[in-house]
Amino acid sequence: MRNAEIDSHPGMPRLVHALGVAGLVILLVGTGFSKGVQNTGMALALLASAGGVWVQREQWWGRLTADWAIRWTVVWILYVIILAIIMAYLHPEIAGRHYDYAWKLSRFFLIGLVAWWVAMAFRRAINGYLLLLAGFVLGAVLFHHAQGWPSGFASPQIDLWEGPQFYTLFSASVLAIALILARDIWGPRQSRWFWFRGGMWTVTAGIAANSLLVSHSRAGLLGLAVGLALAGAALGYRRLHRGPVASGSNRTHWLPAIAVVLVLIPTLWLGWAVSSDRVKRDVAVIKEAIESGEIQQTSMGIRLVQWQKAVDFHRQRPWFGWGPGAGAYLREKAAIPDEFHAAGSHFHSGPLDILLWTGIVGLAIVTLLFASLALGLWRLFQRGGGEGRMALAALTVMAIAFTASTTQTYLTSQVSWFYLAAFLGPAYALVLQGKATGPTSSLSSPETSGSRE
Repeated sequence: MRNAEIDSHPGMPRLVHALGVAGLVILLVGTGFSKGVQNTGMALALLASAGGVWVQREQWWGRLTADWAIRWTVVWILYVIILAIIMAYLHPEIAGRHYDYAWKLSRFFLIGLVAWWVAMAFRRAINGYLLLLAGFVLGAVLFHHAQGWPSGFASPQIDLWEGPQFYTLFSASVLAIALILARDIWGPRQSRWFWFRGGMWTVTAGIAANSLLVSHSRAGLLGLAVGLALAGAALGYRRLHRGPVASGSNRTHWLPAIAVVLVLIPTLWLGWAVSSDRVKRDVAVIKEAIESGEIQQTSMGIRLVQWQKAVDFHRQRPWFGWGPGAGAYLREKAAIPDEFHAAGSHFHSGPLDILLWTGIVGLAIVTLLFASLALGLWRLFQRGGGEGRMALAALTVMAIAFTASTTQTYLTSQVSWFYLAAFLGPAYALVLQGKATGPTSSLSSPETSGSRE
């Protein structure tokens, strides 16, 4: 099915499409290195979406509202805005923060925005990931150059861009995408671009692995291990229940497979070598806190104290929370001892902070939103082939992000919202295409479909 031309606005469909594609490309490339570029891309894509919904409302509106993840996104945005207004009235001294975080938390819409425009812009949704990887490499080169080209083999912890916690998460997600989509990125052996694409893959995977190691954050490394383990389990489940999925001769893909092994094993081994002592210390601190009630002054000890305070606040307002962005207010109210104080306006756990800000109701909405995303991606994964690998890559990133978020809050940073959109959107575009037009059709307009790749 193709979008119908609007006779009363003959030039608008082409303009909307061009503006949306430009915004998408800028957003995906900028995700890896620049907030300003991210915002520019978002603004263009939003402007194009508003124009498209107005001009082609019969076609667009039905497709957008047919998806449950988009429906839950709308419910979430309305809930957060209403909650912010109410809490600003109850706590006028932090009203500005409530409104600021209402906008921040509303940016879950970026996932649907990216998915929609990837479906509109590209015949091959993997192009969205190629743009993301290109932006990551560009940013990583700039950041590594500014730090004197640190090496993961011997460098101390390096603070890259938004800090070691986020950059480890970002690098782990890039590495997961590169590993799972290796055969798709390399392409067919007979292609004249095979070695060039393979070389670019090698550079991307190598930089991602090094960025992961020099950032030294345990959450991202643990997330990568958990995500890849779950990806392996998913592949095993599919093979057990459906048998091997035919996707071409395996002999043509031995070189990318070898490259994946050569990157993955050293990265995980070096990552464990860098983090094992701290992980063991974290386990000992948790064990002692459970057995004796005493908490040591370590990074994990600081988190345990903050989580205790957060649980106390949650019990005071369980259903609707304290309002978007109430973290700084609650941190002051908690009177945490100086030795367990840490920088930031949050309680070092993404799910716990959402619970504090928006209550059980808000956490339930977010859970349903991501459950809808995961279910759509899981069904896509079951098809196998290139679409299945893209879905598996996105599901793996979800597992990485959720694992890392248990001990760190990323939602206070703008780049985290673009991170989610850029890593989940391209794969979810295939879900939107399937719902709107059938599994092999495109959402593109006829005026531009001939030029897309």
